[in-house]
Amino acid sequence: MIPVQSIAVDSLVPEPNQFIAEVASLLVAVTSVIAVLRYCGKNQIWWPLWIIASGTLVFLHEPLYDHLMGLWFLVEGQRNAVTTYGIHVPIWLPIIYVAYYGCTPIWYWNKFQQGMSMSTVFVYFTISVVLAGLAELFYINLVGLYNYQDHQPLMVWNYPVFVAIVNGVPPFLAAIILHRLVPILKGWEHILLLGVLPFAFASNTFGTGILYLAARHLSETPPMWVLSLLALQFAAGTYATIWIAARLAGIDRTGEARNPQAA
Repeated sequence: MIPVQSIAVDSLVPEPNQFIAEVASLLVAVTSVIAVLRYCGKNQIWWPLWIIASGTLVFLHEPLYDHLMGLWFLVEGQRNAVTTYGIHVPIWLPIIYVAYYGCTPIWYWNKFQQGMSMSTVFVYFTISVVLAGLAELFYINLVGLYNYQDHQPLMVWNYPVFVAIVNGVPPFLAAIILHRLVPILKGWEHILLLGVLPFAFASNTFGTGILYLAARHLSETPPMWVLSLLALQFAAGTYATIWIAARLAGIDRTGEARNPQAA
């Protein structure tokens, strides 16, 4: 089978920039994993370890997403973890995914167990969006390890800002799924949790975003006004996805807190 190719403008990544990104990513990942392990020990639950593994697996989705979205990780001078869909995934990416996609869903899930109004759900989702946006601004502008190329709507500081809303979904939607799924799983059934984060990533990105992604690839020069409108639809649809999922999961039934389930 012929591999998918991504055509992009590349440039050299300075070694200090790459080193800063790798060290920062590792520190965040290690700190996050330690926090989850302490939580597991305190509550005598171990299923969150499956979620850490699940979140890390999302980096295998990343190249397809990047190929469709016009994101390009600079190749020259940057240490590479894997190459697929024509995208070179740098080694720091799966490391930071351990923290963001693997560990933060546990924090959101814990908050859900305490009961939460729908308005508070959106406050916490906005926190997830802000975290995603700040991380991208760091990697794009401060250390310059990747960029968004080709036709990109709603650009602010070299970043299509609506993407922060899209990237805020996977850990948050995963936590909503866990709110309903964890209480019914027993023992080794928890291995099924490996699929939670890849599903949460793909369902919104390739589901809610289908119109935007299709428009990006209908021609070599898609009209910017079309991309802008569909980017707004993508963002609004993302909030709607979180609202529907939270309602279905009963997150808004405050006062019905649940105890963590032992693995």
